[in-house]
Amino acid sequence: MDDYYDLIIIGAGITGTALSYIASSYSAMAKILVIEKYGKVAPLNSDSTNNSQTLHFGDIETNYTLEEASHTKAAAERVIRYTSRLSAKERGKIISKVQKMVLGVGDAEAERLEKIYSPGMRKLFPGLKKIGKMELEKIEPNTIKGRDPSEKVSALLSDKGYMVNFGLLAKSFSERASKSGVKFIFNCPCTDVHPIEDGHEIITPKGSFKARFVIFASGTYSLYFAKYLGYDQNLSILSVGGGFYIAPRVLRGKVYRVQAGGIPFAAIHGDPDITNPRITRFGPTVSFPIALEVRKSGTAMDYLKTFDFDIPTMQSLFNIISNKDIRRIMRKNAVYPLPLIGKHLFLKNEVSKIVPTLTLDKIHLDKNVGGIRPQIIDENKRFLTTGASKIRGNNIMFNITPSPGATSSLQSAMDDIVYICSLLDIKLNESKMRAELGAMDYKHLKQKINGHKQI
Repeated sequence: MDDYYDLIIIGAGITGTALSYIASSYSAMAKILVIEKYGKVAPLNSDSTNNSQTLHFGDIETNYTLEEASHTKAAAERVIRYTSRLSAKERGKIISKVQKMVLGVGDAEAERLEKIYSPGMRKLFPGLKKIGKMELEKIEPNTIKGRDPSEKVSALLSDKGYMVNFGLLAKSFSERASKSGVKFIFNCPCTDVHPIEDGHEIITPKGSFKARFVIFASGTYSLYFAKYLGYDQNLSILSVGGGFYIAPRVLRGKVYRVQAGGIPFAAIHGDPDITNPRITRFGPTVSFPIALEVRKSGTAMDYLKTFDFDIPTMQSLFNIISNKDIRRIMRKNAVYPLPLIGKHLFLKNEVSKIVPTLTLDKIHLDKNVGGIRPQIIDENKRFLTTGASKIRGNNIMFNITPSPGATSSLQSAMDDIVYICSLLDIKLNESKMRAELGAMDYKHLKQKINGHKQI
């Protein structure tokens, strides 16, 4: 049948295109279809303007456990391996080596960095180096210039700094998938989905399409459709927006700050822009938009449909707001987008901790930059869950990918293709995949093939 596929992927962002590439390159799937709501690849959060363009390795993520850092490193190295096989011209547009560090300001943050710089981390990241004020002055001079001499400053300097244009990376995946026979249909929103005898049927304005297996790789909308089909009713989305202030280039590389303990929001950091070498971006500021897509107010009703207005959800929200670090972040970030006072406070509270000499006239809020990442409220835990989530159903899967989702795109795709091929009894060329993208770690793939499982 012309409209029947082995696999349909909903969403042509970095997650969906990575899966289309992996499925078409390493499996024996005969027919694969990607459906995208908008008119191009990577239209939303994967676009370079809507994220920090960082390839996360787990070395300077101060909220990661050693195990999380190890998994993130493995995922990032798959991106390095993929891009290393591209032409120099294409690779140069997609990924670039850059200096990267996490900066500790004050005694408490310096002590936190000491704990992070453990024997286990040094073994996992032998190139990670602890540096003090004198070295910082040479390596990233604007972090020291104009700073109070009595203020304690230290940093962990990474040798694994990369900035990535994830939009172009997604385009690279899609181009190779297309050459391998994957069909892409754009301007084609999924309006309905329902089970059929052997898979699912996807309804769109451009017709209906059937597949043995369907994956929603559509960010916040993945949970929307999961709940529509009755899966994981104990989850809700908390949309977290991230905005950026723009300044002239004042940093040589990426300068991250120590995160508040136990919460999934990154501290404000300074980043070069792979698309504009003349600027530094500071962010992301944190907001909580009632929407599923950035700058798309029409998605508010869909957002509310993903939210359970019941006692467990309300208790979860109460617990989230009761967290002093989250409350402090919400209080500060609420004013950062405001005219005049917002810029003043952002400079004072955030930017000056990274670049003390930067002045008010040198920064501005770019309202066209920044995205939405889905944080998951788990009503069973009564709190936010960290990391990426997958909801597995009967021949269907829903990928919900908060940070470091773009970094883990190939890892997620490899995990998914192993699962799908095992389930559908489709041949998978694991040796080729392993040779080109690195060995698989099956320890975190212990979920049963049958039934659904959230991870």
